[in-house]
Amino acid sequence: MYYTLDGQQEKRLTKFSREVTQPLTELIRERYPQCFERLIKIHKVIFKRSNNMNDEDKFKIVDRFVRCNFGENDLLTQDIENGIMHFEEVKCPMRGICPDENVICKPKGLLKLTRAQKEVANLYVEGYSFTEIAEILGKNPSTVKSLLYKLKMKLNVKKSRNIIKVLKLENAI
Repeated sequence: MYYTLDGQQEKRLTKFSREVTQPLTELIRERYPQCFERLIKIHKVIFKRSNNMNDEDKFKIVDRFVRCNFGENDLLTQDIENGIMHFEEVKCPMRGICPDENVICKPKGLLKLTRAQKEVANLYVEGYSFTEIAEILGKNPSTVKSLLYKLKMKLNVKKSRNIIKVLKLENAI
């Protein structure tokens, strides 16, 4: 994996890349605790606090997380941009049979949505208006509007457009 920091040349991720491994380790631990616990177990890391982990252990955790979630040749977007992770389908011979699927690869955040909220959220993220979502799902527009309002409250956002940002941040859709 290669990374670029503001105004610097592209660098290869190594165990010495503290400026990347430290914040990514924290991000994984905070947003995807099940994934973090599994990575610690796989790599036999003794964990008390992440600032007590050595650079090599942080590198192992970040390296595996990156390999399982981000494509190699995607030049259209940054994989991690302003704290939002743009997860991708990574080619893996274990896809579909791996016990770590949806734990390490494509991990789910802490946010729990109802089935109805997920349906509405997925369509909203695709750009449909609440009236179009209602038509697609065969629901009353006021029901969809209410579900979007409840999503805003659950996500603690003021504007409906911020629903998309938070859902992507949490990898909830």
